[in-house]
Formats: sequence, C-alpha cells, structure tokens
Amino acid sequence: MSVLRLCSPVGTAQWQYVLPKKSKAKPQEPFQAFEERIELMAADMRSRQFQGKGPCGRVLTSDARTCEGVAEKWADLVITSPPYANNYDYDDATRLEMTFLGEISGWSDLQTSIRQRLVRSCTQHVAAFANRSGAILKSREVAPIAEELTRVCSELNSVKEKHGGKNPYHAMIAHYFHDLAQVWASLRRVTRFGGRVCVVVGDSAPYGVHVPIERWLGELAVAAGFKSYRFEKLRDRNTKWKNRKHKVPLHEGRLWVEG
Repeated sequence: MSVLRLCSPVGTAQWQYVLPKKSKAKPQEPFQAFEERIELMAADMRSRQFQGKGPCGRVLTSDARTCEGVAEKWADLVITSPPYANNYDYDDATRLEMTFLGEISGWSDLQTSIRQRLVRSCTQHVAAFANRSGAILKSREVAPIAEELTRVCSELNSVKEKHGGKNPYHAMIAHYFHDLAQVWASLRRVTRFGGRVCVVVGDSAPYGVHVPIERWLGELAVAAGFKSYRFEKLRDRNTKWKNRKHKVPLHEGRLWVEG
C-alpha cells in the first residue's frame, strides 16, 4: 500500500487527488519501490532500538468529537492537526488506495463509506444539507463565536453568487466550527487540569473572505473549560501559487491551549 502511489501510472502525488486525465511520465518499478520502503522501515526500527524502552503505543478507533474509549483526565499533552477549513476533500484523497483494496468501486461510494464520519472541512461534506447552516449557527456549541461566525457565513453566502461554482462555503465553515467545538468539549473531558493541547492549524479565506481559524478555535477551547490559548506562527501560506484565487495573507502555526 505504501508504494501504490509511487508505482501507479495515474496522476497522483502524496495526498493528492486522483487526476484521471494525467499520468506519471516515469512510475517507479514496484519491486524497487518495495525494497526501498522495507529498507526505510528497517532503518526506523534500528534507530528505535537505541532509544531505550518507552511506553507502549495504543491505537483506538474513535471519534475526536467524543473521544470514546479515552478515560477522563487521562492526557497530560494532546498533539493534533485537525483538517484545515480549506476545502480539501480528505476522503477523495484515499480513493486510489480504497479502490485498490476493493473497499469502494467509485467516487460515489465515498459518501457512505467515509464522508459521513469526517469532520466537515469540505463543501462536498455539507452540500446535501447546506440549508441546515442556520440552525447550526444558533446551536449552543458555537455560541461563544456565534456573532462573528454568523457575519462571516452571511458574507460567504452572499459572495458565492458572484462565482461560477457557487460553493456553499458558508455551510462548510458553520459545520466545521460546530464539529471542532465538540472536539474541544471532549478534549476537556480527557485532558487533566494543567495539561496542554497543541493544535497545528492554518487560517482560511474561501472566496477571499478571511476566517480567523486559530482565534475562534482558541475561544471555543476557553469556552469548553480550558484556561488560555496562544498562537505560534510558523510560516506564511498561499504565497507561491501564481493561480491563487485571492490575495488574503494566510499563515500556519501551532495553537497552544493551556488546561
């Protein structure tokens, strides 16, 4: 699985959508790619052997909006990188692998197999129920940021009429923060008092309307019961693409939340 994208002739890169009309000029030979990946895994294992024995890892299949299976006040430190609200379709990015495994037969299968369970950060996730965004904006989960959030969503709903795609970014943003508000509530439950949460995140500007992601996430965290937040900028975004749709300066960094 880890060499599928390297060896497939279809137009893909790591985490890229399948591009049906493009193909790689030189896909890698499968056995060579497999051998290189095995060597990489072996090197990681050898390196780990010299680091001493540490705690055992445990993987839970759960939902960040509930953290089901995680005990109360269990975590001293939480490190995570939620989906950015930039309309990247994470489920479509898995289509090549899932088709190869036989778990789906086409793009439409993603709706039932993955999309319904994801944090909603893409218009494909909310297009079917964009008319629910009004109720979402009035929900108790987003109440701490409701005034600003409603204003931004209203502007997005208005400006979409000037664009050919008429993407429901207003619904995406509303549902995104509704989902992340639930994540903060569950993280408050599983993080001990005095613990910390580090969230790698970037802001967004669909249709050129700026959405202050890290500030709103910080305010939702404090409303959920955390003590404070601060943002540590790491880099600027949206600067190298000549075909970018807007000129709103964006950034990426670490949102530190103190418990």
